[in-house]
Amino acid sequence: MPFKHDDRLRALTHQDSDFWADVVDNVLIVAITDARGVINYVNDRFCAISHYSRAELLGSTHRIVNSGYHDAAFFRQMYRTIRAGQVWRGNICNRAKDGTTYWVATTIMPKHDASGAIEGYVSTRFEITELMNTRDRLRSLAATDPLTGLFNRGGFNTVLQAAVDAKAHDIARTIWLVMFDLDGFKQVNDIHGHHAGDLVLKAIARRLREILHPEDAACRLGGDEFGLVISHTLSAIPGETLLARLLAALEAPIAIGGGAMVSVSGSLGVTPVETHETAEALQKNADAALYAAKRAGGNQARLFDTALHQQGMERAQVLADARRAVEQDQFEPYYQPILNLRTGRCDQVEGLLRWHHPQRGMLAAESFRDVFSDAELARAMSPRLVRAFRDDMRLWSGSLAARPGLAINFSRLDLLNVGFQHALEAEIREQGGRAGDYVLEISECVLAAGRSDRLTQRLHELAAHGFALAVDDFGQAMPPLAVLRDVPFTLAKISRTLVADIARDARARAMVAHLCGLAQAFGLGVTASGVETRQQLDILREMGVDRVQGYLISPPLSAANLAISPLILEPDHTEIPLRA
Repeated sequence: MPFKHDDRLRALTHQDSDFWADVVDNVLIVAITDARGVINYVNDRFCAISHYSRAELLGSTHRIVNSGYHDAAFFRQMYRTIRAGQVWRGNICNRAKDGTTYWVATTIMPKHDASGAIEGYVSTRFEITELMNTRDRLRSLAATDPLTGLFNRGGFNTVLQAAVDAKAHDIARTIWLVMFDLDGFKQVNDIHGHHAGDLVLKAIARRLREILHPEDAACRLGGDEFGLVISHTLSAIPGETLLARLLAALEAPIAIGGGAMVSVSGSLGVTPVETHETAEALQKNADAALYAAKRAGGNQARLFDTALHQQGMERAQVLADARRAVEQDQFEPYYQPILNLRTGRCDQVEGLLRWHHPQRGMLAAESFRDVFSDAELARAMSPRLVRAFRDDMRLWSGSLAARPGLAINFSRLDLLNVGFQHALEAEIREQGGRAGDYVLEISECVLAAGRSDRLTQRLHELAAHGFALAVDDFGQAMPPLAVLRDVPFTLAKISRTLVADIARDARARAMVAHLCGLAQAFGLGVTASGVETRQQLDILREMGVDRVQGYLISPPLSAANLAISPLILEPDHTEIPLRA
């Protein structure tokens, strides 16, 4: 076979050696070196692509076009192959004389002398720069969030693992993982629409790029969740200064068009990247720190420590227990009566969730508030709550002289979700009830986030269906007065934190009196929550408050207990029966 091969080549070169040399020179980039790698021949295409003259290349080695893209291990493997007399094939990124880089698909063949020893090497190459650039663009798209241009979750996982590996090689290097989401982002979407939400995400991404070193990574993990892997920035900015800048960047107002501005904020969960932690464990640590920052009041940074690790484990256990609890119907609505001071009857009740925990006993919502932030749990719980409301309203219809209206907190049950609203409306129709039996309490922070035609339209739709609308926690965030003017609210509920001090603080009394007057000026009935003493009740009655709610009247009751213990003021309004 080798003899026939040699005959074929001799025939080809004898017939038209110039033709075949032209074919090679027009198709391939060719270089020939001696056994030491010193170049002793290059063709014109090599000179053209490298921008070096033939005189500059001859006598040099291929280090003259080394771009630094490949590490030492890459070249060690290549040299082991060709020095063993074998052909090496691979893609190489080279650097031209003008600093530009180019890619070549390369084949290196050892050239043997008559004794079989290697006397040199012949390198033939095709340019594949555009192909490799396309590959890199596709890889970038696969790791990049198309909306913000930041790394996506896949890119984040790669970057974080690289940071863990870098820390293992340089334990003195400081690397932080920072996790955060945007407080108030959901309200922006609900009130102003998803286009406004996209503008907020883009603005946050732009601000992150302005703060961080280009070689540090900012990532959008999905929705309004972000992760930062920071090292180089910490070499130029003290950690506390960096965190302060990040917090300020999150809460600075953002223009969403039409002259409207919105504000969001965020808390930061921070954990140092350590050699003994996996990437997955680091994410859990940062999440635990983020949760602690939120529980401490939000809009702050919290560094992970061992105490947070324990809290994180407890939180994970609560969520795991809650998932089982939903399946086993351990959650039950309780109802706190709301007393009408004009009629002396409890004509409304507020739905409050309770958990019959098998080990910890009866739990109020404050002790399992993590459950409300878990989207999967919320979706599983919503239809069960709707059915519970239906059954309880039926029970009251058969046992109470007058069925009370049911107040449901919007922020807790997420009634701005149209699907939930439709399910509730269907249950109301099935039970033969009416939407007017339900008071939908809208958290004032939603209204204060900014005016929006979409929000106004949604609230008008709910009112048109017959639902009564109430402003919850009135006086805490103070929405624009135009919202109170334009939205068909019927009630305002003054926050318990404002009511707490009215018996001993003149300023607190003045504040509540002012809020009552403001609500009444807009034609709203006024409910005061958190009423615990008779003195508070008397003050509120003098102010003209319409309804009161609190432990002075009654703690939250099960539906069955409420059915057998209707609360009614005595005709002379001197006694208030207490119910345990």
